[in-house]
Amino acid sequence: MLVYEAEVAAAKGQRTQAGFFKNPEVSVEFGGREVRDSENVLQGNGTTFSASLLQTFEFPGKGTLRKAIADKNREIAELALQQFRIALAGKVRLLALEYLAAETEAAAAESVYRQTNELASHLDSRGDFGARLQIETRLVQASLIGLGATIKAASLRREESRTQLNALLGHPQNLPLSIRDSLSAPPRQFAENTLIFSAQKNNLLLKIRQRELEKAVRDLTATRLDIAPDFSIGPFFSRDVAGDTEQNLGGAISATVPLWDWNIGNIQSAKARQAAAEALRIKAEREVEAEILSRLKAYELTKRQLQRIPSELLENIHGASTLADTQFRNGSIGAQLYLDSQSAYLEALHASQAAVLDAWKILMDLDLLNGGCLEAREDKP
Repeated sequence: MLVYEAEVAAAKGQRTQAGFFKNPEVSVEFGGREVRDSENVLQGNGTTFSASLLQTFEFPGKGTLRKAIADKNREIAELALQQFRIALAGKVRLLALEYLAAETEAAAAESVYRQTNELASHLDSRGDFGARLQIETRLVQASLIGLGATIKAASLRREESRTQLNALLGHPQNLPLSIRDSLSAPPRQFAENTLIFSAQKNNLLLKIRQRELEKAVRDLTATRLDIAPDFSIGPFFSRDVAGDTEQNLGGAISATVPLWDWNIGNIQSAKARQAAAEALRIKAEREVEAEILSRLKAYELTKRQLQRIPSELLENIHGASTLADTQFRNGSIGAQLYLDSQSAYLEALHASQAAVLDAWKILMDLDLLNGGCLEAREDKP
């Protein structure tokens, strides 16, 4: 963020500088002087001295255009900073949600691991009880390896989210997190036309492209005006001493004359930059609309996926995995059904958490595309 804030400060400095007049120019000349007649006979010698003070005044309109261009640079820098802040806020929220999801999955995997490990220890302590049960016991023990890998993967995701979140918040990266929230799907839906209209109005990239086009138009006007003459006006004084003393006091004015250079090459370049800025603006409009439609479709599909997961389904699957432990101990079910019930619970939890995260990711993308002005309404019951 400091980089973007520095860009804003630099643009403000350029705007301040654009409002100043040019410094006056002081010219001083000193030398020797000889006076001779028509026959080259020396009549006298002495010194010559002259001084002038000239203030440059730009052709009307040049200063105004320069300040307008500096204003556009400042606006572009401020819009870029605003976009970065929205993206940063979304990144922080997303990392917090990813931390919650990883923590939930790690806790669930550890719970299943403890249950399975206790079951394996119980079965192993019973001694020799037949080839079939020995094989099933070994299958249960073997599943602990996969559960350990699942715990490691979820724990790594949790730690990566924690360290990245602490880094973004400016905290020590080993600082533990305590997020007082739960991971749930965003209860929002959107109207396509309203969302597109909002993006066309609030999208920060489109605003930046529009400011760049406006700046290019002013650059072209300023380039065309460059050939207009600037005037330097001020007093002068001269003193010549060669026998007699001659003094002169008056005013001076100077101006450039556009005789050879009409700035044609720079004008052509400015026209090309204006055309490029216009093309980039049109391209950005199309890309934003396409991205809105794409993200909106993905959001609808993800919401539909979540709607197919009843709120009590995960609790029921968890209960079934716990029941499978009791039934396996009683000999009512075999090892495969027990292992399938544990895997089904963890896979269902992972798929559910991933779908919720996908919904939030898309929502934050839509918010960024709308310049942080996402208009949303609650789902109807």
